[in-house]
Amino acid sequence: MGRKSENKKLNKAQKKARKKNLLNRDIYKISAAFAVIFAAMAAFMVYFLVFQAGSTINNSYNKRSSSLKETTLRGSILSSDGDVLAYTSTDSEGNETRVYPYGSIFAHVVGFEDNGGLGLESSYNYYLLTSHVSLFSQIYNEFLNEKNQGDNIVTTLDTDLQTYIYNLLGSTEGAVVAMDPETGDILAMVSAPTFDPNTISENWDSITSDSENSVLYNRATQSALTPGSTFKLFTLLEYYRENSGNVSDYSYNCIGSIDVDGVTLSCAGGTAHGTENLIQSFAYSCNSSFANIGLSLNLTTFKENNEALLFNCELPLDIAYTQSSYTLDTGASDFMITQTVIGQGETTVTPIHLALITSAIANDGVLMKPRLVSSITNANGNTVRTFDSYEYATLLTSDEA
Repeated sequence: MGRKSENKKLNKAQKKARKKNLLNRDIYKISAAFAVIFAAMAAFMVYFLVFQAGSTINNSYNKRSSSLKETTLRGSILSSDGDVLAYTSTDSEGNETRVYPYGSIFAHVVGFEDNGGLGLESSYNYYLLTSHVSLFSQIYNEFLNEKNQGDNIVTTLDTDLQTYIYNLLGSTEGAVVAMDPETGDILAMVSAPTFDPNTISENWDSITSDSENSVLYNRATQSALTPGSTFKLFTLLEYYRENSGNVSDYSYNCIGSIDVDGVTLSCAGGTAHGTENLIQSFAYSCNSSFANIGLSLNLTTFKENNEALLFNCELPLDIAYTQSSYTLDTGASDFMITQTVIGQGETTVTPIHLALITSAIANDGVLMKPRLVSSITNANGNTVRTFDSYEYATLLTSDEA
């Protein structure tokens, strides 16, 4: 009897201990789950603050942007040489007006604040509405019910170069991008036809209804066009890669045209270039020779290499842009192949994309991250943040370049 009683007590103790262990195990599981959730939330908050805060505040649907305007006077936009490209003027009654001293010269790249925003005014809205004035100034402004002065963005744009290109382009529809290959700094970005950002609100209806000129369209970054002979850069590189850099064996006799699928493809002006090597074919921009080259290429690797050269993918840009498009696939007709390799067909490219590629070629194959803004300064001119120049990708080897 005594032993049975002891066994009962032991069983009860064991059951109790087992229940306690199960309970503790459940508590550990729940605690671990909460720890994982907390860590995930903390990681997201860090990611949001570092990578998403700016784009979120820049969103025109974000009411936080409007609330910042109530306490912060929008900062200025400066050129690399210190010229003021945009600033906020306040009259005696407290009415604010955004002023663009250079008018239409920087219209597309600097942009405007009103009507949803455009250009740097839009993509750097977060910084322009952030203030790093001293704590004393903030308290003083709070006491006087005045706004804090927003930070300034210092661009990489060169005023003289931008103005020079703007005057050269004149009324001609088109775009020009000037970029420093070694730093990635965009020194100038001009698009025409253009508009005056100082009167954007008054002329909004007439500007948006003018579909013929589409003056709000930044042709430097958003106009994806047939590349023409500039695409021969890509064709030449593909041939070079497929032939392991051996260019000395290539020879072609140009008679001024070539027949492909029953269609005659002519060189410019019907010029017969005669016997050419690869370098001469490129120098003469010979359509016939490049059509001949195109028919020898591996279309699978050609597409892969072109996509590595930024076709059909995102570009590392701070303002609105259009992706360049390359669609030539295995099985394409000889006619479409030859059209594509000379820059016709369905391929489209933006001026900024071509600028990035030629910059990489000029920089031994290395593409620097294109940079429109170099730093953020406060109202006193002190730097509060810098955007360093850095390598974005190696697009070609130095030998290829």
